[in-house]
Amino acid sequence: MSVPRFEKVPLVEVADIEKNTSDNAQSPMSPQFQKIHEQDMKIKRRVRVLRFVSRLISTVLSAYMVGSMAFALSQYFTTRDRTLSGGGHPWAPNTVLWPTYMVIAIATVTMMMNLITLCFYCCGVDAANKSNKIMGYLGYIVVAVHAVVWAVTTGLFKMASNVGNDLYGFSCSPQADAIQAQVQSFLNFNDLCMVQTGTWIVTIIETISYILLLIIYIYAARRALQKRRLNKLNQQTLSQGF
Repeated sequence: MSVPRFEKVPLVEVADIEKNTSDNAQSPMSPQFQKIHEQDMKIKRRVRVLRFVSRLISTVLSAYMVGSMAFALSQYFTTRDRTLSGGGHPWAPNTVLWPTYMVIAIATVTMMMNLITLCFYCCGVDAANKSNKIMGYLGYIVVAVHAVVWAVTTGLFKMASNVGNDLYGFSCSPQADAIQAQVQSFLNFNDLCMVQTGTWIVTIIETISYILLLIIYIYAARRALQKRRLNKLNQQTLSQGF
């Protein structure tokens, strides 16, 4: 009587099964899944580019505001003690400077934060992604706060100019035009008016840009949530099939 011979069956470790299952869960199951994944990667690249471009533009605009407001301040401090014919001075009595300092401070903070973000992007995509993960929900709050702050700054800067006793308001006032001939050798109110009007326009652009950036952040968060749900559904389907 012959003893039946059995072929040796290779042993399969549990860890191998789990590894294969995990690998399959990360891979697309169907052409539809593959299409969704490709679309997701395209959107991810576009969002990353939009973030970089928006930060770069905001940095340039912030630098312009700091420079223009610093120029206005320097013109004021170097000419405020000049005496005109009749004993007057070039600037309005009790000139207020807080609108100018406000714009400089907020623009400086914005510029520094944007430069830090741009440095992360210059260090590579992985560094940018790590910075986004570190910020987490704080990043959304920062962008939202920036949008609100710039909206308030735009309104306050314009309201102060309507009063006429700040640097922006007085430079564009009829009083400045009336004495321009006397101060033309050391002060040009027309140039100061144009520079500060440009700054006010830039504050509007900054407000709009941060609102758009906030929309991009929300869109990216929704994309990440949808991708997480899709991966979870894919893993459930694989586990049922296994």
